[in-house]
Amino acid sequence: MIFIPIEFMFSAQMLFLFIHVVRNDDSANKNRPFLILILLSAVQSFLLGLRWGYDVEATSYIVPILATLVPALVYAGVLNVVERDRWPMAPRLAVHYLPTVLVIGLTFVWREAVDIVVVVTFLSYAVVILRLLLPGTDALGITPLDGADSTYRAIFFAALSLLSFALLDTILFLSFMWKHVEYVPSVILFANFAALVMLGLAATLASNSRSAPETPQQPRRIEEEEELSGSATIVRIEELMNDDKVYRDANLNLERLARKALIPSRQISQAINRSAGMNVSQYVNGYRIAEACDLLQATRRSVTDIMFDVGFQTKSNFNREFRRVTGMTPQAWRNKYTPGCDGAEAASNPSCAPQ
Repeated sequence: MIFIPIEFMFSAQMLFLFIHVVRNDDSANKNRPFLILILLSAVQSFLLGLRWGYDVEATSYIVPILATLVPALVYAGVLNVVERDRWPMAPRLAVHYLPTVLVIGLTFVWREAVDIVVVVTFLSYAVVILRLLLPGTDALGITPLDGADSTYRAIFFAALSLLSFALLDTILFLSFMWKHVEYVPSVILFANFAALVMLGLAATLASNSRSAPETPQQPRRIEEEEELSGSATIVRIEELMNDDKVYRDANLNLERLARKALIPSRQISQAINRSAGMNVSQYVNGYRIAEACDLLQATRRSVTDIMFDVGFQTKSNFNREFRRVTGMTPQAWRNKYTPGCDGAEAASNPSCAPQ
């Protein structure tokens, strides 16, 4: 009977995940570090299958080297949803290869220290990513505002996954040190499950978290930004929302809003936090939901059409934000506030039909 290590199954699942993300992602908008991360983890899982399924000892030299690239790729992917074009800078890129170079050197001269370097690398990147998240969802300057909350949670769990990997690698290191290798297969299996969770989050970010590049009709005017008081900032933002309906732009993010308002993004975030007690994503989505409520009540258009018109890109984000603002689903709102939807006429009224 042919023995197939379960790690091979994980590797195949990651390859399918990679294909799914590439097919469903906008070619101009790919978060490449996360895509590379998926492929790298597929390779790692395959190598682990060779090591623990077929006792191929040589893979134990390769896996730690590849492992040092994982947190750097997560960090690069996170930067791609925090600030556009930060990662490609060559000096920054070179710094993130240092742990890999160090592990390669230690593999030949002091192999016992390799696991320590890997653990420290995972912990360091996890801490840096969590620090990036301290401002809340407003830290995601180029993430479309309709999905900023879900992207923020995904990044947070990705950071926790790095911490989990550090813990698991520590357990493996101690198991070998104390000669309790009977626990190693279980730890490896758990680590693969954790990898799938992290990659699922990474795939979500890779496909949904970056706004489309701005067109020539949306010029960069950041050099004209001016400092305004908190109240003046809110007035400027309200004008953009009420008069220009900028919230209808599905790719609207904090950076783009700052360019339209000619106000620094941090100032916008602080003003909204203080005056409305919410983040920028919730503030903008509030305008979207308000118009959606008006359209649901006044027209017979489908919920999906209304969702796109007011600036949402996915039903999940629209339904979540609608429930947050109104306490009910879009269809329940329509049934409650549209004449003829709360009585015997509801069955014959097209506006009341679930959509």
